[in-house]
Amino acid sequence: MSTPYARSQLASVSARGGAWLIDMVAGLAVAAVVSLAVGAVSGGLADLAFLLVTVGWYVVSEAVWGHTPGKWVVGIRVVDESGDEASAVGAVVRNVTKIVGGASLLLILAGVVFIADSPNSQRLGDRWADTLVVRV
Repeated sequence: MSTPYARSQLASVSARGGAWLIDMVAGLAVAAVVSLAVGAVSGGLADLAFLLVTVGWYVVSEAVWGHTPGKWVVGIRVVDESGDEASAVGAVVRNVTKIVGGASLLLILAGVVFIADSPNSQRLGDRWADTLVVRV
C-alpha cells in the first residue's frame, strides 16, 4: 500500500499513547458526570450513558473533526490511507476495536506491537478501517 504520508509524518507510538492517556482521563471524567446526571433521573440508564459517552468521545470526535481532544493536544489526527479525512465508518471501525483492545494491559501492549510492526504505524483497528494517524 502506498500512502501520501512519509514515514516521518506518521504519529509516533508515544504521541498516540499521550493522546490516549489524555482522552482516557478527560473522556472518563465527562462520562462519569453524564452518567451521574442520567442516573439521578433514571438509574437504569446510567451505565448505558457512561458507555455511549465513552465510545462516542472517540467516534464522534474523529468522524467530525478528524481527531479527539487528546490527539488535538499532541498534534496528531486520523486520515484515510489516501490522506483525506477519515470517514464516519472508518471512525466507527477503528474505535470499536479499542473496546476490545483496551480491555486489558496485555491487549494494549499487543496494540503497541501492531503499531511497531506495521510499515504505516497502524494498529489493528487502523488496518481494518484503512486509516492512518499522522502528525499535523
